[in-house]
Parts: sequence; C-alpha cells; structure tokens
Amino acid sequence: MESGATDQATTNNRAAGATQSGDALSIGILLWPSFPLMSFAGLVESLRHAGDHGDNSSPRYARWDVIGSALATARSSCGVPVSATADYVSPRNFDHLFVIGGLLRDLDTAPKPHSAYITAAYRAGVPVCGVCTGSFVLAGLGLLDGKPVCIHPYHREDFEAAYPGHRFVPNRDFHRAGGVSTALGGVSILPLMRQLITHHLGPDRAAKVEHQMTLPSSDGPVYTATQTDHSSIDDPRIQRALVILDAQSGQPPEIATLARMLGLSERHFLRLFRMHVGCPPKDYIIDTKLRAAVWMLRNTRASITSIAYSTGFSSGANLADLCRRKLASTPGDIRRRAQVGRG
Repeated sequence: MESGATDQATTNNRAAGATQSGDALSIGILLWPSFPLMSFAGLVESLRHAGDHGDNSSPRYARWDVIGSALATARSSCGVPVSATADYVSPRNFDHLFVIGGLLRDLDTAPKPHSAYITAAYRAGVPVCGVCTGSFVLAGLGLLDGKPVCIHPYHREDFEAAYPGHRFVPNRDFHRAGGVSTALGGVSILPLMRQLITHHLGPDRAAKVEHQMTLPSSDGPVYTATQTDHSSIDDPRIQRALVILDAQSGQPPEIATLARMLGLSERHFLRLFRMHVGCPPKDYIIDTKLRAAVWMLRNTRASITSIAYSTGFSSGANLADLCRRKLASTPGDIRRRAQVGRG
C-alpha cells in the first residue's frame, strides 16, 4: 500500500522547504507499558534515516518525540526502558500521533493523561495511528467506531470480545480511515512509514529509508556484481585494489585507507593505479556503480531513486546527471530501450 510516485523536482522542493521553513515531518509517540520494542524501533529508525542525508542522523526533515510526564519511563515487553522526551505539549505540534500498545494485561496501567491526549489530538485533526494493541486503546476511546480495523490475527479474538461489531481488514499491514490508522505491529510498521514518508517528504527520502534499512524489495532481481577480469594487470597490489573496489563500490573505502591496506603511500598508490588502469580510482568507482545502475534499470522495476541508493549514488538526480554526462542518455531512456528490446 503505497502512495503515487513524485518526481525528483517535487522531492527536492519538499526537502528544501522542510529545511528552510522548519516544516519537517513531526511525529508524536505515546508508549503503553510493555510496548513492543520492534514497532517503536521501526518507527523511529525510519524517521532517522529519512531525516537527513547520508548517515548524519540529524532531524533536518523528520523528527519525533516520546510524549509523557517529565522523567517518565515506559518499559518495553523485553525490558528495555524508553524515557519521555517531551511533556504533553499541544498535539498540534505533530503531523501524526502514534499510539503503540503493550501487552493486553497492561493496557489499563498507562498514565491517565495518555488517553486524554489521544482524544485531544483527534479533536484537533491530528491523524492518530494505533500500532499493535494500540488499536485496543483507540477502540476504547471510540475512535474506531464504524471504521474497518487492521488487527493482528493473534489478537483478533480478544478484540472481537472486547469491541464486537467491527469489520476487520484482512491481509494488510495497516489500514487508514477517517483520520485514524491501525497497524498490525512488528515489521508491519515499515510499509506504513514508507507511505507516510513518501507522502510528506517524497519518494527520494522513502527510497533512502529502504536502502539504509535493507528492506526487502519486490521490484525484481538484485544486482550482483560480476568479477571483472584483471588478468592483464601484472601488479598484484593493483589487482587486489580492483577486487576491493568491485566488491565495495556502493561504499568504497577512502583512498588513503585503501593505500594503507596495500602497504603503499597514497601518492604512490594513485600513480600505480592510473598507470595500470588508465584512470584514477574515483573514476573507476563511478564507472563500476554506473554499470550496476544500468543493469538494474534494464532488469528491475525499482524506482530510479531506489536504484541510485542501492548502487551508491547520493540521489536519483546524481545518477541521472552521470547517465547524461557519461552515457548521453537518461535513466528513463535506458529503461525504455531495454523494454523495447525485450519486445
């Protein structure tokens, strides 16, 4: 369940706007006692990777707060505690409010202000999402009346007993209706976050999340680099350097680090590499990444931004620029020609 694609220009405008205006995606989180840590981690890790470029983890485009009283701590079902990072601030500060429920036996033990805060958020027009048994919490507040509900099969019988008359949504990770969402929990939080990030920040940010979190893809076969023939190079140190660069083209080592691995000074390594290969290491790395990207464009249905991140480019725009400069073509043209060739 994903929203429609947005082009690169729109994505860049969204990201730039979030940075310049301070209008980053903002998420509030309410944790119930004995909440599932995996659901919480999936939520915040998605936001962390969407929130900045590279692995800097600064909240430029996305931020979150765990809501609760000062010094309050919620203990997860596995025993790991998480502290509140913000008091019960105005729910209008957030674009979405997530309610992560806990073990059924503990649903009545949450801090009393939690439920009032959810109601206030809903009345203020803030979309509310119940994750795992968070759906029980929303149902208890009447927010799911007349709405289909996405409930994990393990909890369905308990939910029916407590809140009869609801229609269940089968075979889905989450469901959104009338400003309220319900999600199964566990890894099912990830497709919801992908859709939410795509909607607010564009597919470029969502593709970064998929790549950084190594989420499985159904877009087609994964590119596996083939070993390039380096038999014509008679210096074993440069042969080894090429093997390393081929294997790590997505995240190549620093040139100085690679030179030390080979027992060479950086200057000597650069001279030997150019002499044997005919170009500097930087150009070789770019060509290797570009070969992988072209293969994926021809053989998978993955988006251009997903392919860019998968092959080590900084963005879809970066990949498109290199395709134009080195191949006199665009990623879209490369894909279309491959499709025509297959008939």
